[in-house]
Amino acid sequence: METRTELILLQRTMVVVEGVARSLNPRINIWEVAGPVVERYIRENVGPAALARDLLATARVADQVWAEAAAILRKPPLIRQMQPPVPTPKPKNAPLLIGFGILLGVAATVCCDEHVVA
Repeated sequence: METRTELILLQRTMVVVEGVARSLNPRINIWEVAGPVVERYIRENVGPAALARDLLATARVADQVWAEAAAILRKPPLIRQMQPPVPTPKPKNAPLLIGFGILLGVAATVCCDEHVVA
């Protein structure tokens, strides 16, 4: 079983506190004074309730990470985003088509004017 870092830090803190407490009262028993505090800490941070709380927090973070990953994967690759769009080619005979359209318009106008006047 791996030793938890926070328990080692707690023990170190208790040794320092014991030194300070013994300088104030040489007959103090640090374990009697700190026992309830340590038991509450272990119950809240190491027990089954803490494990359930940590698993829930981990699940929430994992859900956010998966949502971000999905959003990133839906985007097109960056290399494709950086390339300029391919221009659509214009028809090579565009001037001819424009000229033909103008000719048809003029012919229709002349033709319609003759029918209206007559």
